[in-house]
Amino acid sequence: MNEELWLQGMYNTKAFQTVLGNAFGDRNLKYFTEPLDLFEKTEAEKQMEIRQERQRLIEFLNGLKKSADMKQGVGKNG
Repeated sequence: MNEELWLQGMYNTKAFQTVLGNAFGDRNLKYFTEPLDLFEKTEAEKQMEIRQERQRLIEFLNGLKKSADMKQGVGKNG
């Protein structure tokens, strides 16, 4: 029961941080998009997560490059 209440407190704290940060701060905070993972991940899960994070980073950086190229006119004819 104690662990359930502790976990509920974690969710409530995050909810308050999100609401108050967005209401009074200059932030765009988001609430959890999925439940907290309370169990140790397997090595395969850890590796998959690393690959996914790496892919998201590559996509983000490619987007920045594309945006910078567009601002500088790279790739335009004439």
